[in-house]
Amino acid sequence: MQNKKTHIHSVEKLGALESAFRYRFQNPTKIVGPYIKPGMTVLDLGCGPGFFTTEIARLLHRTGKVIAADIQNGMLDKVVQKISGTDFEGIVQIHKCQEKCINLTEEIDFVLAFYSFHEMSSLEKIIDEIKVLLKPDGKILIAEQKFHVRKEAFREIIDLMKIKGFRVIGTPKVFLSRAVLMEICCT
Repeated sequence: MQNKKTHIHSVEKLGALESAFRYRFQNPTKIVGPYIKPGMTVLDLGCGPGFFTTEIARLLHRTGKVIAADIQNGMLDKVVQKISGTDFEGIVQIHKCQEKCINLTEEIDFVLAFYSFHEMSSLEKIIDEIKVLLKPDGKILIAEQKFHVRKEAFREIIDLMKIKGFRVIGTPKVFLSRAVLMEICCT
């Protein structure tokens, strides 16, 4: 599946990604808290300005690692600004993705793909990479905005994940979003 129309959220409009409204209705602790444990390696794929990155780092309690991955330097620069001079500097790794691949080799315990899959031009390749990176008991949380990504398009993402060897293990409730928790099927 190649995403024909990808739209990458512009750095110039990143304020919408960090608004007080969003923090109130999409509380990062409530969304990722049930899945993050100290010592994990977590991939925040399409991290944007780090809305979830810093909360994931806090939940790791100074152990483990968060890989803040994005294709846009401006978004990664914002994450660097946020963590500069904090305890998070030691556990947040900044990673610039390539246009058609993540380009990581580390084993990952948990992947957060929040409002990012619809922006990827080579989703099949990205899913293949995630499958290789995820530890056998690893999980991925995928969320897409209801008003931006049609229900059918979200279903196509989930179907592609299933074709690639993943299964749905939960459907968390996320405000104004469609969300699914998945893991790799046993082989």
